[in-house]
Amino acid sequence: MGRMEKEAFVFLLLLLLLTFQTCSAASNTQQPKRRESLSVSSSSSSNGPGSSVFPIFGNVYPDGLYYVSVSIGNPPKKYFLDIDTGSDLTWVQCDAPCVSCYNGPHPPYKPARNKLVFCKDPLCAASPSLIPYTCEEPRDQCDYQITYADGSFSDGVLVRDTFSLRMSSGSLAQPSLTFGCGYNQGGSSSTSTLMTDGVLGLGNGKSSILSQLRGLNLVRNVTGHCISGQGGGYLFFGDSIIPSSGVTWTPMSRNRFHKYSPGPMNIIFGKQPIGVKDLLVVFDSGSTYTYFASQPYQAFVSMGRGNVCLGILNGSEGGLQDLNIIGDISLQDLMVIYDNEKQKIGWVRENCNRLPTSGTALF
Repeated sequence: MGRMEKEAFVFLLLLLLLTFQTCSAASNTQQPKRRESLSVSSSSSSNGPGSSVFPIFGNVYPDGLYYVSVSIGNPPKKYFLDIDTGSDLTWVQCDAPCVSCYNGPHPPYKPARNKLVFCKDPLCAASPSLIPYTCEEPRDQCDYQITYADGSFSDGVLVRDTFSLRMSSGSLAQPSLTFGCGYNQGGSSSTSTLMTDGVLGLGNGKSSILSQLRGLNLVRNVTGHCISGQGGGYLFFGDSIIPSSGVTWTPMSRNRFHKYSPGPMNIIFGKQPIGVKDLLVVFDSGSTYTYFASQPYQAFVSMGRGNVCLGILNGSEGGLQDLNIIGDISLQDLMVIYDNEKQKIGWVRENCNRLPTSGTALF
């Protein structure tokens, strides 16, 4: 990363970190929260990949999450999914039957037996699991197990079904996509889970919805979000709505264990370095607040902000160890772009209260 480019990012990171809300918002939770995501609509045209834009619902406070609406199945049924750039797998609560399901906004997805993904499928090996991947019989079902930073989890099987996607061209696509059928959820006492039916994993792994859509030539492997400080915003797939100028870009870290990381960064308070360097930073739309590891958190607080609530918490107390997460509270009123094609992350100040005219989702 060039010196000027890195300084630009450090300056922007400073602006992100100085975002403050009311004290009640900052004290809403003390645990890093993973939220639930939803299914995706993409756009395409006869000439190749297109783009699609989806309205985002929710806010930092009092909801504590952002989500989108997706239509799955034939006939299509609506589900609310938490947008999460920190994970790959998309899953919805599933009546397979349910072992442990919370009371979500919609009835659980009910899969047909012919929708099961077999363990021989390449996406099965790419799905999260707490046990080593094995496939003794090619027609065995593909199980997944995923646990999030706050201790919440989802266990289930992979299934494949149609997603109804409105394209930027105005056409309707119904690609068959692989996602998780979660029949056992738990581990989190947060009531925000009642607002969603599952998670929309926006990571860059092979099992993500975005990667699958790219494989079908529906969209380029680019996603992003514009979260409004007033609540709501929009999510997009593809690159047609990205501004041609004014975007600050930085190379994407190639550390496969941390999604969407701009690499090690320094923090400057005003024009003064806080004395902590080379922090591992991750952009994570699945986290409501921003989290610093203990050392940078203490150094930052010691610089002095009076009684102002920053929405920045001590991640070491929440089990994040040395990981520093830039969450929704610090990403408001920015278009944040994750370009997996060119392996770079970008951002630009934007009015997130209005949907771009290109590829506005109708669902």
